[in-house]
Amino acid sequence: MNLTEELKLIAEHAEIDVLGFTDASPFTGYAWKESKRIDPRLTMPEAQSIIVAGIYIGGMTLPDWESPQLGRTSRLYLSSYFSDVISPLQPLQEHLTSRGYRAVTCDSIDGESSSIPLKLAAVRAGLGWQGRHTLLITRKYGTFLALGGIITDAGLDYPAKVEKNRCGACSRCREACPLGALDTEFKLDWQSCLSYQLQTEEIAEEAVSVMGNRVGDCEICQEACPWNQGHLKKPLETPMTKRFGEQRDALREFFDIRNLAGLTEQEYASRLGYLRTDIPYATFMRNVGLVLKQQGSRED
Repeated sequence: MNLTEELKLIAEHAEIDVLGFTDASPFTGYAWKESKRIDPRLTMPEAQSIIVAGIYIGGMTLPDWESPQLGRTSRLYLSSYFSDVISPLQPLQEHLTSRGYRAVTCDSIDGESSSIPLKLAAVRAGLGWQGRHTLLITRKYGTFLALGGIITDAGLDYPAKVEKNRCGACSRCREACPLGALDTEFKLDWQSCLSYQLQTEEIAEEAVSVMGNRVGDCEICQEACPWNQGHLKKPLETPMTKRFGEQRDALREFFDIRNLAGLTEQEYASRLGYLRTDIPYATFMRNVGLVLKQQGSRED
C-alpha cells in the first residue's frame, strides 16, 4: 500500500466523506491576485501536493427553520466547519509527519499564510466543479461539503480527472439571490451577499428587508440549486449527520428566538464559540433583534 492509499484509509476512519489529491502548483484562476493563498509554496516552499477533504453537512439542519419562532442559520454554521475542516485532518497530518514529511493544515482563521483556495483545489483534485454561485458542486453531495486541506512536501498520486462543469444553462442560484450578489456569472459580490451582511457591523437596509428569520449565514442560492434538491428532501446518512440528529431537539430549543434574545456574551461564547463562525456577539444580537422586530410587526 502506497502513501496515497494509506491516507485514504486513515481518512475513512476519521469519517471524512471524500478525499482528493492534486499538485501544489499556483492557482491561476484565483480572483484575489495578491493573496498568499494563490501559491501553496508561499506557505511551504518545498510543497509538492495538496490533500483536499470534504465532510458532508447536508443533514445538519432543523426541520422547521422556516418558522419565525426560530433564529435560522445554515448547515455550514452548525457543522463547526464555518471556516475550514480542521480536527478530522489531524490523523492525516500526523501520519505524514510520522513518515518524515512536512504537513500544514489549512486554517483560514489562522491567517492567509496557512490557507489555499479550497474550492479551486477541490476542482483541481477532481471532486467537482464550481457553480455559478461560486460554490463547489459534486454529483453525490451537491454543495453540502465542508472543505479542508493539507499542504505537504510528500509526493502523492493525482489520478483524478477534472470534472466538467455540469451547470449547463441553469441560473437558478443567480435568480434566487435576493441581493443580486451573483449577478456576474461565477463571481460572488461578497459585500452584497446576505451571509456577509449578517456578519458585518453595518447591515444594509435591503439586507434587513430580505433576511427573514436568519441570524447568521444564508443558504438561499444553495436551496435553489438543482444538485441539492435530493438532499433537501432526504439528506444522506453519515456518522456525523446521525450524531447531529441526536442533538436536533436541543438545538431546536436553543435556537428559539426568545432564547437567543436572552443570551449573555458569556453564554454566546460557550454555546456557539466552538462553531468558529467569527460573528461577534454584538452583531449576532443585532440580528436577533431585527428578527424579533419583524416578528413583532407581523403580530401587530
